[in-house]
Amino acid sequence: MELTERQEQIINTSIKLIAHHGIQTMTIKNIAQEIGVSEPAIYRHFASKADIIYTIMEYFDHYSLEVCETIENSTEDPIARMDIFFQNRYRFFADHPELTKVMFSEEAFQYDPQLSRKIMHIMHQHRNILLTIIEKGQMDGLIRTDIGFDHLFHIVIGSMRLLVDRWCFSNFSFDIYGEGMQLWQAVKQLL
Repeated sequence: MELTERQEQIINTSIKLIAHHGIQTMTIKNIAQEIGVSEPAIYRHFASKADIIYTIMEYFDHYSLEVCETIENSTEDPIARMDIFFQNRYRFFADHPELTKVMFSEEAFQYDPQLSRKIMHIMHQHRNILLTIIEKGQMDGLIRTDIGFDHLFHIVIGSMRLLVDRWCFSNFSFDIYGEGMQLWQAVKQLL
């Protein structure tokens, strides 16, 4: 994903505005003020506020796709592939707390059809890769079969979602990577 230096600045400023003050404060006027440029200068790089938000989602999606491809191409067993997924997700969250907060605020985007579709696309990417891994693990006898793979997926992702929500609401007050990996180890025992 190629962005100009100014586009990156606009994206990073927008992420900070949303993460710290809510999506309603991410206006072209506020972005311009934060950067120290005129509003028309922002419009030279993005057509609208929705275009900026869509680009934020594109960035996250681009990164997620790289991870998904790495996991799909891995020759590791299903449990090791899930380890890679969770290590990567929690590392990304720790390295990009503000972006994480934005991406986990998907209800803010539900009234825009284009943004809703993008969020659903990202969710389905993660869902599909993990369902495939869980199903393979069940076939290989590495993951319990008395619970359907779809329900196991919800247990695994739901626990991660709750931890990330708690971290975001606490203003990133704990080590999400450390806590996340401890949670994943506990969830893994349930599998």
